[in-house]
Amino acid sequence: MFGMVRIRTGAAWRHDPELRAALRRGVGPHRAAAARGVVDALALEVDGVDIAAGLAEGPLLPTLEALLRAVARIVGGASHATVTFPDGELELLLRRRGRAVLLTVLALTRPSRVLARDVEVELDALASAALDASAALCRELAELLPGAEAREARPLRAAARALRRTEEGPPPGPRPARRPREPRRARRSAPVSCTFELADDDGLVGAYEGGRPDLGSLLGPGQVVVRAADGYELAAIAGVPFLVLRDLGAAADALLRAVRQGEELLALALGRAGRGPPLALEVDLASRTVARTGAAALPCPPLELARAFAEAQSELGRVFRARNPRQAENAYVVELERAAAERLAQIEELAEGDLAAAAPAAARVPGPPRVPQRPLGPGRLRRLSFRPTFRIDAGAPAGEGLLRAAGMVIAAGATAAVGVDPRTGAARWRADGCAFAAIAGGSVLLARGGTLAALAPRSGRIQWTRPLPEAAPLAATALVHGPIVVLHGGALTGLDPGTGRTLWRFEPPGAGRLSAATFGGVLAVAADTGVLYGLDATGRTLWRLRAPGPLLRAPVAAGGLCLALSAADPGTALLGVDPATGARRWEAPLDATATAVVRAWGRRIAVAGTVGGDPIVTALERSGAAAWTVAPALSGSLGAVAAGGLLVIRDAGGGLVALGRDGSARWSRPPSEHGPARGPQPAVARGTVVSVAGEAVEALDARTGELVGSIPGVAAMRLSADASLTIAAMDAEGLATGWRLATHLSLV
Repeated sequence: MFGMVRIRTGAAWRHDPELRAALRRGVGPHRAAAARGVVDALALEVDGVDIAAGLAEGPLLPTLEALLRAVARIVGGASHATVTFPDGELELLLRRRGRAVLLTVLALTRPSRVLARDVEVELDALASAALDASAALCRELAELLPGAEAREARPLRAAARALRRTEEGPPPGPRPARRPREPRRARRSAPVSCTFELADDDGLVGAYEGGRPDLGSLLGPGQVVVRAADGYELAAIAGVPFLVLRDLGAAADALLRAVRQGEELLALALGRAGRGPPLALEVDLASRTVARTGAAALPCPPLELARAFAEAQSELGRVFRARNPRQAENAYVVELERAAAERLAQIEELAEGDLAAAAPAAARVPGPPRVPQRPLGPGRLRRLSFRPTFRIDAGAPAGEGLLRAAGMVIAAGATAAVGVDPRTGAARWRADGCAFAAIAGGSVLLARGGTLAALAPRSGRIQWTRPLPEAAPLAATALVHGPIVVLHGGALTGLDPGTGRTLWRFEPPGAGRLSAATFGGVLAVAADTGVLYGLDATGRTLWRLRAPGPLLRAPVAAGGLCLALSAADPGTALLGVDPATGARRWEAPLDATATAVVRAWGRRIAVAGTVGGDPIVTALERSGAAAWTVAPALSGSLGAVAAGGLLVIRDAGGGLVALGRDGSARWSRPPSEHGPARGPQPAVARGTVVSVAGEAVEALDARTGELVGSIPGVAAMRLSADASLTIAAMDAEGLATGWRLATHLSLV
């Protein structure tokens, strides 16, 4: 006995006066945009019950079009079809059974749930209901758009015509033969296990034709069983194994995060069939046990539980491909296996723990850039004047935008990249615009389109070009006498500095964001997974170190160590690591938040950040012990730069405070009258602090904080100054300007 099927659209959109007015007055693309704004609920009623549970809500035009085309596939003889609702959180699976069709509704928000399974309706009745619903929506749109035939509904009408033509076509061929039930599988005899049974009585897996993503072919029913280390059953989840294991993959990620961050307890919610509440598991990472709600705790090492989930995912992908080799083209299967392999690699890293270098590497902790701080003249500096040298519009800044190399200033933007002599302002060379620019290995790297080029900084001569190794680079650096390293997202690539040829690629498991710094022949790579790696010039991992939490930015060289700032509860932690061996020398907990900056300051290390929005500066000894902590009279996020024996701190409003070695304030300046600072860190040279203050660049005496020079009318976002106090700046639009020191006046 077939259920009576009806498809209804919500009526709320018809009573929205703003939408109705937009539809009536819209023309061309404006009216099309308004039509796409017809958003409401879609009810799939069988015997008066909405099997979508009121969750099928979204733009009605594309939703009904997708439904019509899915029904047409079934009518045309396909064994199954799927409808993905626009927000991606709901999936409708249609499976043919003779002249009937089985409807299954899946909620894909985690934990995944099967809202309705195998609800049987007559195929002709479903087709009629879909056609009636689409015709009703077209009529309502036509009433609001008289004389226009509701052009925006044409795709929906075309889908309806295609369904009618399919209904008039030849009858479908025979159904595929049924396949036997898949036995329970486990890839390894682990103390913690996750096994599954997968039924495919309707031949869903084998019906996949290849060449496109298809979730519906993976939704065969079955069961997933999770057992603790002593063999006791933790959970037996009936439903769709693909969806259950998809949720267990997310649970494995949560377990890995908890292990990395040193959490003690973790609650996991596992979806079950039907509309009931999810199954709750509580993992005690400290005692290495797991318990269901209201049950006794069972032994279960957290990493082994995560491993069992990942291996079950990998095995399910293998089963899909074994049943139908074309499933290797299904993006859902590819992603399932890729994610499982990545999780297993992370588990291996965590299980192995820290890795020390077999032998000390050729590491060197570079000192800070040596900028002469000798005063411009004897006595007290009173006045500086500057003369403009160049003005270049490079377009929207590319990467760092303003670079210095080989005595040249390079302004790089979307319109052009120009090499300028900073003293004379003469443009020595010009190249096409780019999306990314950086200095690495003594070359200027420019990325445009799909190409990466290396140019000589003095002449602009192209040394080599090559296709980008991946997406647009985010940063670049180079090892001493070694490769250029290009960072892009969660991976980095080593390139031959002479030819640009790819030498190696490093992609740590689970990482979404990497940053790096060089220490002689060692590259320190910080990952947002909370792991710090040391690589040699061949891309080989020399050492590996686990931090308390995600690493926040590129490591810093100071105090003879590699310093890495990590998130940690409740603030941050600074790790002091030997770059040659990867040995953890010390770990200093900090109150500062993740926006803190770390600076080398003589024999000390300065950390400037905020706590609860209030500025805080901490000075650390080389041993990692805190020398002092002060709260300067500033506001908002902080920047810091060393000026000899002083540490100059600048806040977001442009206020400045100079701290002495004992933490006391030696001088301070309120925000400039030119407006709030939006620019970069101050630059320090020849005993002068060059800072951006709103629409001006100011020069201050580093010893007293006295204003000794000003360049008005420059809203710089990038700033640099060299030993001769030639200044280069670039604003947000990519206008690069330069000045050289004209005169200075000192009182003896």
